[in-house]
Amino acid sequence: MKPNFTTMSRAALKSYLLAHRNDAAAMSAYIQKISAEPGWVECSALTSPADLDNYPEFLEKVRRAGQ
Repeated sequence: MKPNFTTMSRAALKSYLLAHRNDAAAMSAYIQKISAEPGWVECSALTSPADLDNYPEFLEKVRRAGQ
């Protein structure tokens, strides 16, 4: 029986997903959970690294996370 992904914390869901990497439902729930968090930056699929220039807010978030 699978756990209820909507009630799991992000950390618990991540741990479950790492142990069950082929579980598409868990991956979908994880993506929904992280995309609902404040600070989430959405961007279209990139075709080249140069496309990142179109998403300065994403680049800034990555720079801050690396500090």
